[in-house]
Amino acid sequence: MDRFETAVDTDLAKAAGGLGAFKAVRGEYGSGKTFFARWLQERARAKGFATSEVQVSETETPLHRWETVYRRLVERLATADTPDGALRSIVDAWFFTLEEDVLAEGKVEVADSTALEASTNDLMERRLGEIARTAPAFSAILRAYRRALLAENNPLAEGLIAWLGGQPNVGAEVKRAAGIKGDLDPFGAMHFLAGLLAILRDSGHAGLVLVLDEVETLQRMRADTREKGLNALRQLLDEIDAGRYRGLYLVLTGTAGFFDGPQGVQRHTLGPHSGVG
Repeated sequence: MDRFETAVDTDLAKAAGGLGAFKAVRGEYGSGKTFFARWLQERARAKGFATSEVQVSETETPLHRWETVYRRLVERLATADTPDGALRSIVDAWFFTLEEDVLAEGKVEVADSTALEASTNDLMERRLGEIARTAPAFSAILRAYRRALLAENNPLAEGLIAWLGGQPNVGAEVKRAAGIKGDLDPFGAMHFLAGLLAILRDSGHAGLVLVLDEVETLQRMRADTREKGLNALRQLLDEIDAGRYRGLYLVLTGTAGFFDGPQGVQRHTLGPHSGVG
């Protein structure tokens, strides 16, 4: 892996600086693509990134069902301290960071819990402003989660985190607590990814490394499913190129046939700026 260190570290530094980055890893079956991706994730976590690996599958995680991809992403979300399912610890670290920032201003004493709570809520609203414009449900869940924490209502807090992570079948009483309805849809999940990235950066993480493994499975799907999957991939790359996913380092692993073959990206325009290399 030594020969890849410079390129990987350059990309990680770019993502940590607030930009998006993209890498396509190609090789035949058994050539070590997944090993490389896991080595990259371990290296990224050591540099303060959160990581997640999602295997593309026609039945489990088709790329055009972004709400499912997002749910798998969150289920496998890892940090240097938490090997998987790290969403709640990340959100809790964010609230802790907010309180620390309030105390650092010197206007509130730690012993004054009422003033600290109010000031932290004010800071939370300011930090959520950007997220709320594109993902109001993400912000609503975080507000309700903080209220549940302060009320020591752990079952409600767990339910809210589950909905934030895209889990289906969350109870109606949980949704009522946040003023939301229904389950997360693909459009909302795209915005939730941006919200997750904002929380990560704001709580001291360098960004997120997302590995989409075995994307060549798209070639074996029905023509309509394959085209929808390739289009979803194109949209994701264009969003990264447009700067909407700050701190995201997207890694794709696939066979040469996926990148060059008649049923892969060669036939499907990825967009004017989304080169594959």
